[in-house]
Amino acid sequence: MKDFINEFYVTLETSEKKFRAVTEEESTRKPAPGKWSQKEILGHLIDSSINNIRRIVAGQLQNNLVFQGYQQNEWVRLQNYQNAEWKFLIDLWKLNNLHFIGIVKEISPEVYTKQFPEHNFDQILSEKFEKEKPVTLEDLIRDYLLHMKHHINQIVM
Repeated sequence: MKDFINEFYVTLETSEKKFRAVTEEESTRKPAPGKWSQKEILGHLIDSSINNIRRIVAGQLQNNLVFQGYQQNEWVRLQNYQNAEWKFLIDLWKLNNLHFIGIVKEISPEVYTKQFPEHNFDQILSEKFEKEKPVTLEDLIRDYLLHMKHHINQIVM
C-alpha cells in the first residue's frame, strides 16, 4: 500500500503544478461543442473524489461493495464549474484528494484486501470488472487513481 500512497502523492503534486500553469482563460475553453472545459473536467474529478470517499467509507461498514452511481454530466452542470475560479477548483481538488489518501491510510490491511462477491463495479467503475468475480476496496481505490490520471491527461494534454 505504501507504494500506492506514494504514487498518489506524486500524482497530486505533479498535476497541481501543471494545473497552476494553466490560465483562467485557458481553463474555460471547450475543445468542441458538448465537451467539457478543463474547469469542468477538474470539477468532475472533484465530484469523483466526493463519491469515492463515500464509497470507501461505506465499503468498510457494509457486507458488499454495491454503490449508487451518479449523473456525472448533471453534477458538473448543476455545480456550474465552468464559472468557478480555476485556482479554487485546483485547491478543492487537491484537498479532497489529500483527505481521500488520509482515509485510505487508515484502512486495515484485512479490510483493504477483503474479497466481496457482491458488487456492482462492472457498472460504476472505469476499469473492466466481471460481475462474477469478487472485488476488494483496493480494486476500488486503484480504479479511482486510474480514472483520475485519465482525466488529468485531458487537462494537461
